[in-house]
Amino acid sequence: MLEDLHWIDGATQAFLDSLVESLPAARVLLLVNYRPEYQHGWGGKTYYSQLRVDPLPPDTAEGMLETLLGSDAALVPLKRLLIDRTHGNPFFLEETVRSLVESHAVTGTPGDYRLAAALPALQIPATVQAVLAARIDRLPAEDKRLLQVASVVGKDVPIPVLRAVADLPEPDLQRALGRLQAAEFVYETRLFPDPEYTFRHALTLEVAYGSLLHERRRELHARIVDAIERLYPERLPEHATRLAHHAFRGEVWGKALTYLKQQSEMAASRSSLDAVLGSAESAGALFWSGEHVRAIEVGQRDLAVAADFRGFGMGIVAMCRLGQAYHALGDYERAAAFFLRVVSSLQGDLERERFGMAGLSSVFARAWLGWCLAERGDFSEGVARGAEGVAIAEAADHAYSRGLATWGLGTLHLVRGNLEEAIPVLEQGLVVLRMADMPPLFPFVATPLGVAYALTGQIHDGLRLLEQGLRQAGAMNLQAHHALRLTWHGEALVLAGQLDRAGQQATDALALAGRLGERGSQAYAERLIGEIAMRREPADIRGGIDAFRRALALATELGMRPLAARCRVDLGAAHLRAGARFDAETELTAAVETLRELQMAHWLARAETLAATIR
Repeated sequence: MLEDLHWIDGATQAFLDSLVESLPAARVLLLVNYRPEYQHGWGGKTYYSQLRVDPLPPDTAEGMLETLLGSDAALVPLKRLLIDRTHGNPFFLEETVRSLVESHAVTGTPGDYRLAAALPALQIPATVQAVLAARIDRLPAEDKRLLQVASVVGKDVPIPVLRAVADLPEPDLQRALGRLQAAEFVYETRLFPDPEYTFRHALTLEVAYGSLLHERRRELHARIVDAIERLYPERLPEHATRLAHHAFRGEVWGKALTYLKQQSEMAASRSSLDAVLGSAESAGALFWSGEHVRAIEVGQRDLAVAADFRGFGMGIVAMCRLGQAYHALGDYERAAAFFLRVVSSLQGDLERERFGMAGLSSVFARAWLGWCLAERGDFSEGVARGAEGVAIAEAADHAYSRGLATWGLGTLHLVRGNLEEAIPVLEQGLVVLRMADMPPLFPFVATPLGVAYALTGQIHDGLRLLEQGLRQAGAMNLQAHHALRLTWHGEALVLAGQLDRAGQQATDALALAGRLGERGSQAYAERLIGEIAMRREPADIRGGIDAFRRALALATELGMRPLAARCRVDLGAAHLRAGARFDAETELTAAVETLRELQMAHWLARAETLAATIR
């Protein structure tokens, strides 16, 4: 039996996932419980059953209150009010009754209480957090301070650590603990080898922790690091996760780095691809195989697990993977929000930490953030973030991170159409990858460089790189963004005059993007289909206009301003060929305005040339 899986750490989660897979071959009944925010991948197993513990129905809640309060007829309106206010949540009911007892709103003994005030005069908080906050505020000052200190130590509170930071004489400490236990804020869970208490409920910890000022929390976290180091000098590795958390929260940066490294160092008898992505059911691996919705589910689960203050590194990785998956689905705003959270969380020396990832997490986030911002037309911020990533990677002299950084910045320049800037950056990335032999990154760097070559007239070199990138992606079963890689290959084939092959790539790209839910890639594929239709002999003008409109609608919906402007240029050209000069002028005027605003000179030149023919 495993309880409270919402508190689980990453290593235990990996063990549990493995155990679940092996259950059909064993005579084992595995029982687990967890709060609703915990996520797992076992729901489809035929040997898994879930029993929900729902809020109490009214008759059951009445029975519970009968036990807690008693059967006095004058209490009936109060019971109805409590059931209505708490919606049958048993924890909320218990805490509210305790609050009424402590505030002397009811008097008597458990199971035999009487109202001490008129019902309208009773103040019943609207949330369980408010009830807990009120109960904590009513504690004697010494007890309240001790509960707050314990909340900083964590859900499980070893008494030697609490004693070291509580600044209370031993007799006072024991008496205060006794009172907190009697009030059912905490309870004793272990006597040997060291006594240990735990919070009765996670919400109690959260409310007590939140009642402390930031500076006081920081000071206590730093003192807890010193206390653990002093108390357990021979057992520091087993406390690495807790030490890393407290050092980070205490802003003891040097120690935070030391313990984060210990936390991240894993036995790495894994393939290079596994080292990049994680296990087969990790968010990184699911993204890689194109299962973006499942990647989000796993990423959210990992983020929830990390939120218990014991998994800072796990939370960083989860946010990186969530950003990747949302980017793939075309939700660039949400993806950017996750990457920005990573960037803001990793400052100073933490910028050089990997947290188990193949590259520096701070560089990874900036590279992907740059691409997100580019698709939305936020080029100035994207370039700044990308340049930061390059500088961090170069300062750390970390080859994989340099490859990531150059890919992100180069792809941004490609989206903008600044090919003369994209090519040298991506070429640098390709050299780094080849020198360091890093196959997983090759398709990411080779394909945008290939289409950049093709767009500048180096069609042979571009096709060669694109085809190498496609083969490498296929060999590694890299499905994520493969539709976009096919589209880029199709664009190069169009420039080479190979319209039939280009059409097949565009059709395949559209189908794959639809199957994987990659709506941004779908918009790019629709634009390519329109371009191919317009280049046919004779041109399929109606087919081209329809495809451009579909691409424009998707790009507009997703906030992809650069692509939307390019689609308007294409629509303007198509309307001109159809003789619809008013429609052509409308589209080209809008396109020129956006392209000028975004400083997309490569595409602007064509738009202005076409617009000039109308005047």
